[in-house]
Amino acid sequence: MLIIRSVPQANIIPLRHSVLRAGQPVETCYYEEDNMEGCFHLAAFIDGRVVSIASFYPESHSKQDTDSELDRDCTWRLRGMATDPESQGKGYGAELLKEGLRICNEKGARVLWCNARTTAAPFYSKLNFDIKGEEFEIEGIGPHYFMSYTF
Repeated sequence: MLIIRSVPQANIIPLRHSVLRAGQPVETCYYEEDNMEGCFHLAAFIDGRVVSIASFYPESHSKQDTDSELDRDCTWRLRGMATDPESQGKGYGAELLKEGLRICNEKGARVLWCNARTTAAPFYSKLNFDIKGEEFEIEGIGPHYFMSYTF
């Protein structure tokens, strides 16, 4: 049975490292935003094993309409989402993201955005995220799209 819950940062680092930063120093898995006020980390567990992770925090983006203070307060970012390769395609990541969307909505989010790896864009599209703009490169990581979900 899939269990999704909020976890401390330490619980997400191993999967973040193995999936998103393989071959890079583990220090690259610690994001400045991980400890900011409002940030929360979710993990999905099967039989006590972490199979999917994601971090969410309030952050505006220049591609969003964030002219007013209210808009900045209502814009959240998804970062560091990963699913263990052996568990991909089983719906665990989708369930984890749906829970993250629910919590962000509870916190007053109007928009959730992410820099999605190009290979993950179809996954996010199935969950009603929209691609905004052209593909771009994040050095050392690869091609991405800016994507957003509107509540």
